[in-house]
Amino acid sequence: MQKKAAYGLLILFLSVLLFLVYQNLFTQAAVFALGLGFGYAVSRSRFCFASAFRDLIMFRDKAMSRGVTVLIAVSAAGFFVIQLLAVLGGHAPPGKINPVGWHLVIGGIIFGVGMVLAGGCVISTLVRVGEGFFHYWGVLLGIVIGSVLGAFGYGFWKDSLTAAKKFWLPGIIGWIPTLLIYVIVFFFLFKALQEER
Repeated sequence: MQKKAAYGLLILFLSVLLFLVYQNLFTQAAVFALGLGFGYAVSRSRFCFASAFRDLIMFRDKAMSRGVTVLIAVSAAGFFVIQLLAVLGGHAPPGKINPVGWHLVIGGIIFGVGMVLAGGCVISTLVRVGEGFFHYWGVLLGIVIGSVLGAFGYGFWKDSLTAAKKFWLPGIIGWIPTLLIYVIVFFFLFKALQEER
């Protein structure tokens, strides 16, 4: 029965994809295909930021934490190169450089508590809703309500927080020291998260 359902979904998804291509909606077809691929990869890998920290602290399981560390290291390296090339080309560094302050600590605590109460991060919530776990519909409703409230309050937070000092490491200590800090931090993170033999 499950195999038949899987084949039925595959035929449905391919039909939608072919219809979009036939209608010359190439951007929508690409987004649809990427969304399917991303959803499948996340569903099969069980990737979740919350479980990465939970498994590391509660069960001493480092597998998911290694995955998150690789993700952050690759992202940091990519942004480093993109921003360096932009600055060398005489442009302002691309990306959003945000103020640093107490709001990050409070936001991190609220976000962390929310992930623990929800039983996972937003990605794993979407996966579990798609897999039919009923109580995650309540979590998804909470995410939607929180997002709407955040959108309504965005103007207040934006105005009050933009006065805080922005923190951009290459602008403070330079590119080479920033690169050295990245290399040292990720070296020790990978070392700490290695499998014990």
